Amino acid sequence: MKLNDLHTSLSNLQEKLTRFSFDELSAKEADKFRNALNSFKSLLEDKNTIQGNLNNLCTANNNLVNKTTLEEKQQTLQSLLVTAANKEINVPLNGILKFSEKLLKSNLTMEQERIVKEIQASSNNILTVSKDIIDYTGNDAIGTNECTTIKFHNIVKDVLFLCNALILNKSLKLNYTATNTIPNDLIGDPSKLSQILLNLVGNAVQTTQKGEILVVSKLIEETNDKVFIEFTVTDTSFGISDDKLDAVFDFYSQDNSSLGLGLNVAKQLIESIDGTISVSSKVDTGTKFTFILPFKKPVEPTRASLSKGIADIKVLIFEDNKLNQKLIELKLKKWNCKTFITDNCNVGLEILENNPIDIILMDLRMPGKNGDVIAEEIRNNNDLRVKNTPIIAVTADHDIRTSTEFNILNFTEFLLKPYTSDELLSTLLEQIENNANMETLTSNHINDKGDVPKINLTPVLNECMGDIGMLQELIRLFKNNALEFIGKAIVHIRNEDYEGLKFSTHKIKAGLKMMKTEALHDTVLQIENAIKDDIDVKHLNFLYNCFVEEYPIIDQQLDDELLRLAQEA
Repeated sequence: MKLNDLHTSLSNLQEKLTRFSFDELSAKEADKFRNALNSFKSLLEDKNTIQGNLNNLCTANNNLVNKTTLEEKQQTLQSLLVTAANKEINVPLNGILKFSEKLLKSNLTMEQERIVKEIQASSNNILTVSKDIIDYTGNDAIGTNECTTIKFHNIVKDVLFLCNALILNKSLKLNYTATNTIPNDLIGDPSKLSQILLNLVGNAVQTTQKGEILVVSKLIEETNDKVFIEFTVTDTSFGISDDKLDAVFDFYSQDNSSLGLGLNVAKQLIESIDGTISVSSKVDTGTKFTFILPFKKPVEPTRASLSKGIADIKVLIFEDNKLNQKLIELKLKKWNCKTFITDNCNVGLEILENNPIDIILMDLRMPGKNGDVIAEEIRNNNDLRVKNTPIIAVTADHDIRTSTEFNILNFTEFLLKPYTSDELLSTLLEQIENNANMETLTSNHINDKGDVPKINLTPVLNECMGDIGMLQELIRLFKNNALEFIGKAIVHIRNEDYEGLKFSTHKIKAGLKMMKTEALHDTVLQIENAIKDDIDVKHLNFLYNCFVEEYPIIDQQLDDELLRLAQEA
């Protein structure tokens, strides 16, 4: 079965389980939940009859006469026959499941309910075997490997999320740990990695009634161009007896643990990408599968290719040392950057106001006004474009991040002296990526004069049926919510409580939209997006600061607009 089919079939289930716990589902929602599962089990259904499929087999046989050997024809016909037969098995089984669901909703005695559930369990077991056979016979991709850059941790977490969604037994938990030495960017086959984990973890879910399924990944070996990652899938099932342990990877084996083709397919997939797998088990204790997969390392980009990412950017440099001025100017010009160099605060501010500067490099210790004082003046500038310009502090103080001498909140990044060309380049590239996000915000929020667009509350007043008093109360509540968000969001960011931050953004979004404060609404949406995948704390702080800086302007605009509407009334 292809991975994208699985993702499609589970999308409804994933959506529902994200919003509700299983116990909180209404009858209608429970129906949707069951339909999602049945959709997953019915992917391979087909309206054709056995006779129609056998006719197809004959046609296929005739077409193969002059193209394949006798052995190939037999294998192809066997595969098609198995597929056709299993499709026909699925049709009545899903009918049984459908009617048993209806029975469970009726008034049954405890004994009748037990029998219906046993019928469901038996039907599901047969469906699992049927699916395994289809997977095995139709798995044409085992012999081919896809090599592409993958996000390792994202793939593993996504697969385990799907597996966890299928665990309805509250006595069973699925947990995952990974060593932080495993790089996230690797080169491998994402489909095979997903299928291997789905088969092995799915097997553990099927065979374990209570306790824990623990998945662990760790880096065990690293060469110049490869990493070898070991996975273990440990469960607290009834275990497998010694006399049956050697057969668990056979074409099909089954004992009281209901092991099936999934393990055989997983073994073939692992070996197809030069991996290894082993199993150990103890009866009444549990089973542990261990497999090792090799991945290639991505080729590190050269400095020349990286420098293309900062070509044509405008950099303002505050530096008083003439030698340092020449060195940094030489490097930046070689990377096709446009540079402005000064050691004077007033000159630098004039450059900022007259040129769309992308990044400021600020030497912290200069004669006269030091870099910290100049950065403070920039942050207090009335022009939002100027005050939000990223400032990289250049310093030899290795304790700068914990320094009380400087206001480190004025700086978006720190570059420690002596720094290499590669360190300078990577720092600039990181800031350019953040700049792109900032430009999206400022283009929506700020006009050519650096002003936030005016708010029009006339539509809101209309919703209040022309009642100024009601509008005034809405504005008061809105301001309370905004101030609450400002207070709580910074605490969530500092504590890395991203679930709390997500809740705070969700809580304030509707109010921002209702009060037509599009600038703040866009900022909150960007905060939401920033906590979905790989979290960049510096970017989160930047977005939060955007909200904090824009709110006083919005606050005053709301008061002005309320006064205007009151006077017109």
